[in-house]
Amino acid sequence: MPPPRRLPFALPSAHFMAFSPLDAWVRVLSRARATISPRYWLRLAWCLFTSAIATLATLPERVLLAPILAAAYRSRLTSRNAMPTVIILGYYRSGTTHLHYLLSCDPRFVTPKWYQVLAPTGFFFSWEALRWLMTPFIAGTRPQDDVAIGPEWPAEDDFAVSNSCGASTMPGRMLLPRAWDQFAPLNDIQNAPEADRAAFDKSLWSFCWKITRLAPSRALLLKTPAHTARIAELTRLFGPTTRYIHLSRDATAVLRSNIAMHARFEPYFLQDHPGDGIIRERIIAEYDATERAFLRDAAALQPGTLTRIRYQDLLSDPLCEVRRAYSELGLDLTPEAEQRFTAYLHSVADYRAASDKPIAANTPRDSLSASSIPPQLAWMHDAFGHDRPALPRVSLPAARLPTHTHAPGVGAVAPVMVAVVVGACWVALASIFRDRFDWLIWPAGIAIGLGAIRAAGAGNWKLGLWAAAVTLSTHLAVAYPATYLSNNDYWKRDPVAWRDIADSTRDGLLAINNLVWTVLGVGTAYRFASRKHVRPPGM
Repeated sequence: MPPPRRLPFALPSAHFMAFSPLDAWVRVLSRARATISPRYWLRLAWCLFTSAIATLATLPERVLLAPILAAAYRSRLTSRNAMPTVIILGYYRSGTTHLHYLLSCDPRFVTPKWYQVLAPTGFFFSWEALRWLMTPFIAGTRPQDDVAIGPEWPAEDDFAVSNSCGASTMPGRMLLPRAWDQFAPLNDIQNAPEADRAAFDKSLWSFCWKITRLAPSRALLLKTPAHTARIAELTRLFGPTTRYIHLSRDATAVLRSNIAMHARFEPYFLQDHPGDGIIRERIIAEYDATERAFLRDAAALQPGTLTRIRYQDLLSDPLCEVRRAYSELGLDLTPEAEQRFTAYLHSVADYRAASDKPIAANTPRDSLSASSIPPQLAWMHDAFGHDRPALPRVSLPAARLPTHTHAPGVGAVAPVMVAVVVGACWVALASIFRDRFDWLIWPAGIAIGLGAIRAAGAGNWKLGLWAAAVTLSTHLAVAYPATYLSNNDYWKRDPVAWRDIADSTRDGLLAINNLVWTVLGVGTAYRFASRKHVRPPGM
């Protein structure tokens, strides 16, 4: 892989810590003892700006829930407060997201969503305010692959821990790659310093408590690759009946995919990429330690609380593997859940991960053997059963898929129709209340983006750009009459001072606060209208 491209300065990017409170940033930067060069200052300033907004928005929830969460945490080991929990394990790039999305289709489970893990201290009461704020900054797919994400999509709870207290390896992986060694001990949290361990326990448990209070009759489903090394701690935290599903994949494919993943994280780094060679050695060491910790802790689990799945078997016969996992864990697989599984599997049948695509003619990227595995990881080949062939591939049964019919071009026309209605209402409000209401460009962008995606059924970048252009045009079209109608002085002049109105319109549009509203409105319209995947798994 060629060395990362060096820019004279680093542009700001939407980051996983962009909506964490400022005190979490203090903990992360203090732990890292990070030196951030000037070319990353703009990116850091952008993250801290969005974080400051989130800090203010979520502060009331933090204050109100603090005593309740403290009391619930103290009584967490009683049966009355126990959380029925299923946790998906497996190192990064082992297919755990696919399994997570699949199992989240089961209505018995509730699982963290992206809006919850990105703002863990404020989603319980503050989500309605945060959801629209977050929309412009959350992409439709993950940076490391083409897997769909969005505010309502299932997400890893480790992001919530990182964004609330910093007791996670995520900052060293996705933010400060040259401070990896400062965060690496948090992977096996049982061996971390006591203060970090306590912060991890309280943060994760409090976050999950809030999740389960939103759906009290459902079991909790978690997925975090780092949890693979934390079975003992998680069992102590959630109780001995916690169930685990361990997913393994050929080590060579996992290593290759992780190296590529780190390269694609570079637009989010606040430090220079250390190079693929260093990343490779880090991954080998962490991967080896993680899976050895899994075997160490798995031996102490109660019977019927752990099942294992190989990635190749999950791809070949997913329903069979899920049925087996449910049976071994003592879970009932309902007909409704199986129907939802089948529908989801049909919806992603054409997806291929980058690491699953051919690297040369007739040479599958995952055609691996024990001899190609790095020596430090060779033991996994036999330990996890990758010396056996995959299950025969089985065709999926027919599924009742939702059908959506949309006339050609409706997606392009709908934003214009919405814009006309929104613009008329905007001008009317300016006339009635004598105010320009420039902030209305944000809800206008929401309405235009939603109108586009609902009319089209599925979005793309072209529809996103069109919705963004319509939103910006709406603001420009409304600004002049809104300026005229909002000022009585303009009405009284004879003749009308059209030049003064034009100057005032221009000054208003270029005001810093109004530029912020414009960015939010245009960005929201683009994000909504460009989403290829409209519905989260199971919906």
